[in-house]
Amino acid sequence: MKSFEERLEAESAVWAADNLITVEQRSRLLALHPVRSGGSNRLLGILAAIGGAMLVVGVSLIIKSNWEELGDWVKMGGLLAVLVASYAVGWRLKISPGNSPRIGDAFLMVGAVCFLLGIALVSQVFHIDSRPANGVLLWWAGIAVLPWLTRAKGVQFVSLVAGLVWIGMEFHANDSWLRLAMPNSPWLDESRLFMGAEFLLGLVVLCAGVGMRTGWAEAFAGLHEKFGLVIMTAALYAQGFAWAKGSHHQTTLTAARWQPVLVLVVLVLVAASFAAVRNRSGIGRLAGYAALGLLPSLAQLFGVDFKDSGWMSGGLACIAMFLLNLGMIREGLATGRETWINLGMAGIALNIVTRYFLLFGTMLEGGVFFIVTGALILGLGFGLERKRRALVGSVRGEVRL
Repeated sequence: MKSFEERLEAESAVWAADNLITVEQRSRLLALHPVRSGGSNRLLGILAAIGGAMLVVGVSLIIKSNWEELGDWVKMGGLLAVLVASYAVGWRLKISPGNSPRIGDAFLMVGAVCFLLGIALVSQVFHIDSRPANGVLLWWAGIAVLPWLTRAKGVQFVSLVAGLVWIGMEFHANDSWLRLAMPNSPWLDESRLFMGAEFLLGLVVLCAGVGMRTGWAEAFAGLHEKFGLVIMTAALYAQGFAWAKGSHHQTTLTAARWQPVLVLVVLVLVAASFAAVRNRSGIGRLAGYAALGLLPSLAQLFGVDFKDSGWMSGGLACIAMFLLNLGMIREGLATGRETWINLGMAGIALNIVTRYFLLFGTMLEGGVFFIVTGALILGLGFGLERKRRALVGSVRGEVRL
C-alpha cells in the first residue's frame, strides 16, 4: 500500500493538470510531505512492532528458564538496563533525531511494558504483598506522561489499557471503595454490573477522542475514538445475551454501590463537556447513535429489575448496538474514515449472526439447522462484504475528488 506522501505526489499532479491547484501550491504541499527515498515505511513499522513483542517474549522465556540461578540484584539490574535502553533507543529514533519514528514507537512500547515487569519484580524480590490493583496504578502513573512527551501512539495505547485495567480491577476488588457490587448481596450477577460500567467507560474514552480532534492532542484522537467505540460495542454485545432463551427467569438484580456509579457519571459528564466545548459538531453527530446504549447500561447499574421481562434489557442492548454501529458507518462516510465503516459493518454482522443463534438455535433440528444457518451466513457475509466495499469505495472516490 502506498504511503500518504506517495499518494499525494501522484494525486497532486492530476490536480495541477486540471487547474485545481497551481504548480506552486503543489510544490508547497510536497515540501510539507516529502516522499521518503526508501518508500513507505508502514511495513517496517508493523515488523518493528512484531519484532519488539517477540524480543520481549524471547528474553522473558530465557530469563524464566534461568530464573532460580540469577541473583535478585542481577534480575533488577538486567531489567533496569533493558528499560533504560528501550527508552533511550526509542527516544533517538522517535524524537532526536527521529529518523525512524515507527521503530522508535515500538521501542518505547517495550519500555512501557518493561516498567510493569519491573514493578512485579521488585514486589517479588522484596516480598511486598500489596494489592495487585496498586501495582497496575503505579504502572499507569509511571507511563502516563510518556506518550504526551513523545507523541507515541503505541505508548498511549499501553497507557490507556493500563488505566482501564486498573479501574476494572478496582471494580472487582473486595477492599476497594470503587467496588461495584454490594458486599454479600444475594442473587447478584456481578458481571452485569461490569457490563454497564464498561459501556460508560467506553463512552468516556470516545468523548475524550472526539474532543481531541480540534486540539494539540489530535494525534491521539483516532486511537481514543476507535478504542472507545470497540469497548461500547463489546459491552452492548455482552448485554444482549440477556435476550437468550431462559434469561427471562434470571435472578433479581441488585444496584451497584453509589460510589463507583457516581465516579462513572462524573467521568461521562466531564468527557462529554470536553467534547462539546472542543468539537460540538463531532459529538453531536454521535450522541443520537450512542444515547440508547445508556438505557440498558444504567439499568444494570441502578438495579432496574425487568423480572419476567428480562429479555427487554437484552433487546434494548441489541438495538442500541445496531444503532451505534450504524452511526459508526454514517460517521465514517461523512468524514472519510474507512476503519469506522469496517468496524461498524463487523459489529452489525456479529450482532445479526449471534442473535440468530439465540433466537432460532433450538427451533430447528439437526441437519436442517446447519443447512439453514450455513445458507444464511453465506448470504449475509456476501451481502455485507459487497456493501462494505461499496461504502469504502465511495469514501475513497470522494477523497480523490
